Amino acid sequence: MGCVKALSGMVKRKLILMIMLFLVISNVVAAETYTVDAAANDETFIINNEKFSAKTYCFNINEGDEVIFIEGSPFGACVSAEFLNLKTKEKCAVWCD
Repeated sequence: MGCVKALSGMVKRKLILMIMLFLVISNVVAAETYTVDAAANDETFIINNEKFSAKTYCFNINEGDEVIFIEGSPFGACVSAEFLNLKTKEKCAVWCD
């Protein structure tokens, strides 16, 4: 009977870990993508009809590129944000204008 209880505890822990892993993976996969509507001088971007200004230059972000927001809001309801260009795999830190 002791072996069954120990096994039961191990199974519970594995099940909990599997559920946690699933939740983490589903959040990463579920990140909504946004298209860069316009880009100017590697420093001004229109995404989701909102204007974002680079904190420093963000190179190789072009109109039509797909991005996901890592921090901040794609709706401009933020002071600053960071997004990931899915084409170049580079991050860009921006001010929300």
